[in-house]
Order: sequence, then structure tokens, then C-alpha cells
Amino acid sequence: MNEKDKELLARLVHAEAKGEPYRGKVEVAGVVLNRLDSNEFPDTVREVIYQKNQFSPVGDGSINKPAGNDAKRAVNEALAIHGYTNDALYFWNPSISDSEWMKQLEVIKIIGGHHFAI
Repeated sequence: MNEKDKELLARLVHAEAKGEPYRGKVEVAGVVLNRLDSNEFPDTVREVIYQKNQFSPVGDGSINKPAGNDAKRAVNEALAIHGYTNDALYFWNPSISDSEWMKQLEVIKIIGGHHFAI
């Protein structure tokens, strides 16, 4: 993964998982990496992140804010352990999201306020 993609992914992690435990930040990055491996999603980091209606920071503009050191570290860790972790393709915070569709997914892990699902 090139530095530009890592920076974009770190900005997403920062925006999506700010205030969440470090492990949750790693898992958020892992969801994007898992989507890259899946035939159900686009093939580049940029396309996965900017796919319509997938990540709220894209819609609200917070994706454009600089990533913190924890988010950058989480991306590097997610890259290092990718393939050895769960296969989550989705995450959400049920206290924020009221999506009925998301509630139907199989939750495989909960970290902080985020549910991770396949």
C-alpha cells in the first residue's frame, strides 16, 4: 500500500474511531483491508472509502481532517496483521446508527462502541 493510501485510510480511521479504544481503530482499518480482498467491494483504498453511503466521514467532510498518531499506528498494525484477524466487512455504532439493515448482519466482535460484522 502506498503512502497516499495509508494516509487516506488513517484519516478515515481517525474520523470513524476517534474516542474508541486503539484496538477498535485497528479493526476499523481492517474492515477496509478486508473489503479490498472481497469481490463485493471496489479494488482500491480510495474507491472503498469513497464508495457511496459507506462511511459517514466522507459525507460530513471529517475525512479531510488530519489523522492522529494513533490512527496512523493503527493502519500500520492492521497492515502487519492483515490475514490473521477476523473477516469483518462492516462496522457501526448502534448508539448512533439506526440502520435496520446493519442490525441484520452477523456481529463477530464488539470493541468499544463499534460492532464489527460479516
